[in-house]
Amino acid sequence: MKFLIYPAVGEEELRAIQSVSSEVDVQNVEDEDQVLEIIGEADAMYGRITPELLARAQKLRWIQTPMAGLEHYMFPALAESDVTLSNMQGIYSDNIADHVMGYILMFARGFNIFLRRQLERNWTKDVPVLHLADQTLGVIGLGGIGMGVAKRGAAAEMRVIATNAVAVEKPDFVDALWGIDRLDDLLTEADFVVSCVPHTPETFKLINTDQLKRMKRTAYLINISRGVVVDLAALTHALQAGEIAGAGLDVFETEPLPADHPLWDMENVIITPHTAGVGPYTAERRVEVVTENLRRFVAGEPVRNIVDKNRWC
Repeated sequence: MKFLIYPAVGEEELRAIQSVSSEVDVQNVEDEDQVLEIIGEADAMYGRITPELLARAQKLRWIQTPMAGLEHYMFPALAESDVTLSNMQGIYSDNIADHVMGYILMFARGFNIFLRRQLERNWTKDVPVLHLADQTLGVIGLGGIGMGVAKRGAAAEMRVIATNAVAVEKPDFVDALWGIDRLDDLLTEADFVVSCVPHTPETFKLINTDQLKRMKRTAYLINISRGVVVDLAALTHALQAGEIAGAGLDVFETEPLPADHPLWDMENVIITPHTAGVGPYTAERRVEVVTENLRRFVAGEPVRNIVDKNRWC
């Protein structure tokens, strides 16, 4: 059995992959011309596939991607192929959920205002504060990240409501779970709205002018999923017009966010540069997914994190 890695990984990761089974011929390739020559014999692959590589693949049955979001990975021939595709879902969930709670706590305690006053050496104390146990947390997308956000919200005694595109069992720590068809209800009720959905054909600009108008004027929008899920122009207008109270944003339609964009200057906006997933254990978790899925593939067991290639997630 041949397992192709392209682009090549480092020595430590390579050793971990090679240790999975003596039955697997692991080929760690950096050169594009070389990978074109050997892709035809590969049974499985870890890394980046292209239309040209897929066209030459004669035996390929499974591809493990090195990322979670696949909007820039998918192409029509791959979606239509019989190849099983798996991603890195789950390796960032706790980091991103912590990031979300950071936004929520900052807004609830006025830290977004106090940080600006600190720079001015301003001792003024009066800022609006929120009691989290009085707030409703709305989670759009109850996957790994959404579950983590919901758990943290429940631990803070918030009421937690959620929507999900596919049917899942409602956890005890979620007060109400609806289909995505009830997104408007979530937007109307939530004090903090958190987008946890992946970028799929269905989620492009899921939050636009109409949805923002349904939110409370006292509500905050938090986006840690993908920038294109939220219409940036519509959000900017809603904030400028006072239609919502504020926003915590880690992802944007345009990245980096242009230096002259008005969001930078808004006191009620917290901006982080697409870093919500950063954590100390990401590399180890990525290796764990690859090695466990390779073990499963060799044993003839289903791999984890199989992707619906038509939905990119």
